[in-house]
Amino acid sequence: MIKVQNVSMVFRIPKRYREYLFHPFRKPKNVNAISGATITITKGDAVAFLGPNGAGKTTLLKVIGGLLYPTEGSVQVNGYDTVKQNEKAHETVGYVINEDRSFYWRLSGRHNLEFFGTLDNVSRSALRERIRELVDFVDMTEHIDKQVWGYSSGMRQRLAIARALVSDPEILILDEPTRTLDPLGAVKLRELIYKELHQAQKKTLLVATHQVQEVEALCNKVCIIDKGRLRAFLTLKEIKKRYRTVERFYAKVIGEDQ
Repeated sequence: MIKVQNVSMVFRIPKRYREYLFHPFRKPKNVNAISGATITITKGDAVAFLGPNGAGKTTLLKVIGGLLYPTEGSVQVNGYDTVKQNEKAHETVGYVINEDRSFYWRLSGRHNLEFFGTLDNVSRSALRERIRELVDFVDMTEHIDKQVWGYSSGMRQRLAIARALVSDPEILILDEPTRTLDPLGAVKLRELIYKELHQAQKKTLLVATHQVQEVEALCNKVCIIDKGRLRAFLTLKEIKKRYRTVERFYAKVIGEDQ
């Protein structure tokens, strides 16, 4: 389903005014966010991406989803190249992004879903019915016509899931889905993601997280990234057999890299 082959992602750091003034001929610096990543994810997998802050998790997921084009290498999603066939590849992927400004706050939840559904080329008649189903699915019926600025963190995260599902994608990318939630809210959201989306609807999940409990609740495979490189990729069963806990596995892999 997803093939990442020798992918690298390099960002150029813009020069500051002072540097232009005193070092006009010095070349701008580059940051290697991803270096030579190769990984294959099969249909129905639920993969956790673990790593320190700035390790490259979010960048890799954006490259897989076609939001960023790799500097080198290639990514195929359901047989579509994310650069040459970006629109086709993009149709099969939904994003749940944990950012406060990922919605138009002065619009209602319903109007946000209508807007993003239109961007996903969902027809008006189909979109109306799809939104009705999703609002019920994420339990937002009482709040969907209120402005988003008044939503709690949990409500915004449920709305984010609804937005990602508007076009009914096969793959869901979730970037720290429970980061801003209280413990009870996090448990409820994990149950929704795992039971309803992964088990019932057979969605493939790619989850960037720092939380071990989230790994064990949502995923069957774990990929560790550090300093832009993929350090390990094992099933949860293999990890528990060889290391007993995800924490020991993570500490072993990251410790070897220091």
